[in-house]
Amino acid sequence: MRTAVVTALLLTASVRAPGSPNAESIDLNLDLSTARIGGTLLLPRENRPAPCVVIVGGTLSHLRDGGMERPGVPERAALKRFAETLARAGYGSFRYDQVGRGASRPKAGWKDLYQGDARVLADLYSHLRSRPECGKIIAAGESAGAYIASLAAREGAHADAYLFLGAFCGKAEEIFEYNHGRLAQSAAASSADAAWARQNNLERYIAYGRRWREMFAAARARRATWELVDGSFHETVPLARRTEELDLPPDEMFRYIQRPALAVAGSRDRNVPPHHAACAVAVMQRAGNLRTQLAIIDGADHNFQIAPENQDAAIRERFTFSSFRNPYHPDFDRVVLAWLHDTLPAPGHSHEPHPMAPPASPDTGAPRRAVQAPEREPATASSPERVHLAPGVTIIEDILDKEKTPGVETLEGRIGPLLRVPGMRAHFIDMPAGLYLEEHPHAKGSIIYTVRGTWGLKSLGRWHLMKPGSLYWFGDNIPTGFQVPFREDAYILIFKSISGDADEAFMTYLRGLAANLQKERANGTAAFLLTELPPEHAALEFARRVNPRFDAEFPSSRR
Repeated sequence: MRTAVVTALLLTASVRAPGSPNAESIDLNLDLSTARIGGTLLLPRENRPAPCVVIVGGTLSHLRDGGMERPGVPERAALKRFAETLARAGYGSFRYDQVGRGASRPKAGWKDLYQGDARVLADLYSHLRSRPECGKIIAAGESAGAYIASLAAREGAHADAYLFLGAFCGKAEEIFEYNHGRLAQSAAASSADAAWARQNNLERYIAYGRRWREMFAAARARRATWELVDGSFHETVPLARRTEELDLPPDEMFRYIQRPALAVAGSRDRNVPPHHAACAVAVMQRAGNLRTQLAIIDGADHNFQIAPENQDAAIRERFTFSSFRNPYHPDFDRVVLAWLHDTLPAPGHSHEPHPMAPPASPDTGAPRRAVQAPEREPATASSPERVHLAPGVTIIEDILDKEKTPGVETLEGRIGPLLRVPGMRAHFIDMPAGLYLEEHPHAKGSIIYTVRGTWGLKSLGRWHLMKPGSLYWFGDNIPTGFQVPFREDAYILIFKSISGDADEAFMTYLRGLAANLQKERANGTAAFLLTELPPEHAALEFARRVNPRFDAEFPSSRR
């Protein structure tokens, strides 16, 4: 089997860019066996050597950051964004300009084929393995980059793990039928679609959509070029890569991947059929590699940006490349980083297993919110008004607005739910002026923040004055008591590291609590107001010390 050889490590001195507080950016110009490659090595500043991801761009990523060298195409920095995400998680990365683009140039021996790209990738593996800052090597093949990584593996150049992002796993003709063929059919069936295609100068795509079968017939005949003629459109098409795809079918090449692999696709991918990710996993497993996983990002497109629900709108965005302006789907980073942490953990970062599934919304079990646009969830009898800005981002605009934050009046104050996410919940207590609660333990500790008012916190008979901005923690089963010795009510936020019940269940619990507290008061087993305490009670001493007007503001018949 062939082993890649790096003829010279550096063509010119590397340039260390400022990077970021947690990453160092190094621009490299590498003199490899068949090409001079310009790229950027992004490394975490600490915990080296780090696993390094070679980002192998697809046909949309001409340049190292993910940009296309095509007039009128919106700016795209998908690969740079991915590299920065990796760096924050403790992973290094190398992204590079494709040969013939940017700072990358061919040398003698270069073949303008996917196999030529695979030779470059093999050399990059060798270079990165030689660097002391890099540990295990991960290949991240974006779209056609998956084919390149598979061809490198076929020649004996292996990464330690693989990420396949929007990978094509089929026969070569399928990609033209799925992309260009559907556009041509749409234009033929609708005059409006045909007019839109003309307005956006899509004659080339339409031509391929009508003539792709002829092109592959020419490739099977081993012709070097083919004349694409469709109406007034004419183009001479090189066929070397089409012939290569026929000789080395992309789907079959996945059998050479014998290391851990994750195949990820967007459910609204209009470039590559989403089921091709499952195809890649199936091919690898049939070849004996059972360390493979599949992940589908619901609502994402080929670039893992949020795609419109309307299919026509999504297709139009795809062919005009306006989809490049859409926000990236938040589940993509979570899924990829979870797999990386479980497969090749970064040093200095948590090695606990990460769930592959995206986190639930604040309403556990509810569908993901705000994928297409922000959503406002009106207040109900049990839940506050919430604004879902984006998936995984939920806002309560004003926690002090009683009309939009339902609660239950209890002798401890008005209590109600706010937010609830996996592993954590937040609720409020609006404690009335004059409140007194004797020390009592809580099974689960909390962090409590004072939003409004001044009040007293007690534990082991020790009092402390809490003010707006005060924050405290108490542990599990630790007894605490409260008092509000001022005329202003005190509003506190409680954060607990438990998922808790749904809002309606929590409100039902609160109504039961309110009834039980009333019974305790009626039975004389507990006091809930400072004015109900005997004159010599220690709590009153604290109240008078922090509020000299306490007796005037809270007259009591018992004093």
